[in-house]
Amino acid sequence: MKNNILLVSVLAAILAIAGNSYAVGQNSNNGTDNQAPQQTSASNQGEGNQTQTQTQQQLQDGSGAGSQVQNKNQEQNQGETSQIQNQEQEAVERRSNVANAVQEMLQVADRNGGIGQQVRTIAQAQTQNQEKLEVSLQKVQSRNGVAKFFVGPNYGEINNAKKILEQNREQIQQLNQIKNQLINWSDQQQLIEQVQLIEQANLAIENSLNASQKGFSLLGWLFRAFSK
Repeated sequence: MKNNILLVSVLAAILAIAGNSYAVGQNSNNGTDNQAPQQTSASNQGEGNQTQTQTQQQLQDGSGAGSQVQNKNQEQNQGETSQIQNQEQEAVERRSNVANAVQEMLQVADRNGGIGQQVRTIAQAQTQNQEKLEVSLQKVQSRNGVAKFFVGPNYGEINNAKKILEQNREQIQQLNQIKNQLINWSDQQQLIEQVQLIEQANLAIENSLNASQKGFSLLGWLFRAFSK
């Protein structure tokens, strides 16, 4: 009887130990399983935050593709704006120089009687011609790149400007002949200086017209033929 009780006690103790071992194993497995999803979630969250941070950084420092395109467009627009401003400033300076030259020529005309009338007529013509030249040049320079690529520069205005430049050259030759007829030496020098200013303005316009004709155009040769 005692032996049976002892055997039952031993079996009960073994079962209790086995149960405790199973419970401990289960708890250990549950801990490992819970740890793996937590590590995976943390890893995914870290990668997502890193990607988001990189994207934000690209947008901030302009390293994204969209920002690069935008920066190029801004640079191109700024370059075109700067070019237009330079052209306008050059036109203002030419107008001012020619206007001053004409005023000086009119003073020479006032001091030289009959021959002075010829100087006055040419000086007034220079004022009108300069305004016409600036208008034609502005129209030539305002043609956009797309239109210029297909049909070429504005040959009609270029031809008009060249005709006026030819008139100016003829009038300058007349002034060079008139200056030799002036009695006062200082009047001769004054007229020479003003003629040089007008020649510089004409040369600047001519160079701008020549520059506008450079570059390839698909149908420019055709429009050039019809503009003559």
